[in-house]
Amino acid sequence: VKLLLDWRLGNLEENEKERAKEALGLATQMGPTFIKLGQALSLRTDLIPEAYALELRQLQDAVPPFDSEEAFGIIARELGIPSLSAENGGGIIKSISATPVAAASIGQVYKAVLKDGREVAIKVQRPNILREISLDLYLLRLLTPLQVKVSNAINKRSTSQGDIDVSLALVDEWGRGFVNEVDYLAEARNTE
Repeated sequence: VKLLLDWRLGNLEENEKERAKEALGLATQMGPTFIKLGQALSLRTDLIPEAYALELRQLQDAVPPFDSEEAFGIIARELGIPSLSAENGGGIIKSISATPVAAASIGQVYKAVLKDGREVAIKVQRPNILREISLDLYLLRLLTPLQVKVSNAINKRSTSQGDIDVSLALVDEWGRGFVNEVDYLAEARNTE
């Protein structure tokens, strides 16, 4: 709404840096899909102004982590053990970093030492990630025709069904790639 008001009042350039910071905050608050979208857009100065791209580039390496206790619960559940603590049968893990060494849109990574002494990275997905992504992609598909019409209206262009179809196809293709990133088993096979 602020962006539309800026456009209507002729303040787009004047408020660009402030709106770019707001876009970064919104992408972060809205979750994994919008973080991923912000990461992709940060590289596309042909699609968005440079000020926005610069702000959104922070999402490339500064995504806020989720709670480590929740992550440890997910790891324990996936390993089929009560908890990661040694007294609760911590399985094959001798120790794990208290905080993630990296966080991204889909998950985060912890440094761990196995009981046999090997140092490993443990990658854990954000809770309910596939459900969140699915809902977000559904909503993006619903909003895409409106976005195309508004964008074309701002650029004083008429909108054809072909414009909308191309945009929907782009959303679908991007979504397929994003959903594929959630399959950590496929990622492990590819790494191997």
